[in-house]
Amino acid sequence: MRIAILGAGSVGDGLGAALASVGHSVVFGVRDPDSDKCRAALAAAPGSSATLPAEAVAGADVVAFALRWDAVPDTIAGLPSLAGRIVIDVMNRLGGDPARSTSQDLADLVPGARIVKAFNTIGFENLTTARERVVPAAMFVAGDDPDAKRVVLDLAAELGFRPEDAGPLANAKPLEGMVKVWLALAQQHGRTVGFAISDG
Repeated sequence: MRIAILGAGSVGDGLGAALASVGHSVVFGVRDPDSDKCRAALAAAPGSSATLPAEAVAGADVVAFALRWDAVPDTIAGLPSLAGRIVIDVMNRLGGDPARSTSQDLADLVPGARIVKAFNTIGFENLTTARERVVPAAMFVAGDDPDAKRVVLDLAAELGFRPEDAGPLANAKPLEGMVKVWLALAQQHGRTVGFAISDG
């Protein structure tokens, strides 16, 4: 699967490396493909490539947004239509309008996109090490399009997470709140801590 990741910071880097490690074709969409940050992301994801955002999303099966929110509107302005495309919102709102999720705002900016919220409730370093965990960490996936959600649930499973259907996209806001809990737990337990499901 060809996956475009918009952003090559810590989260984009980690997600790209994880997806490349299980055989996906990863292309980073960034403003400066020659930046040191982008070169580091490429080195961590063997076989990946980097180009401008509009070129990265062309032909991609999935587009993941892993940007600072203040960079999102300008990035989207330069993209072709994403209507009908699977878009993963990996971002968290730690500022801005406390009543809205980044997924809600993203949906307004990319009408018709099949938006799924995922990969936002655990630290970026764990994206590449999920398969090594003694107890699989849960990865919560929220979205309104069942087929798009299934694609993302399957990606989470490939990376070694226990994929969990977290309901409709309206639940993106509670999922963003979970990262604040994760950050508090990480101060006590270290950044390898993750959420898990108890079936017993």
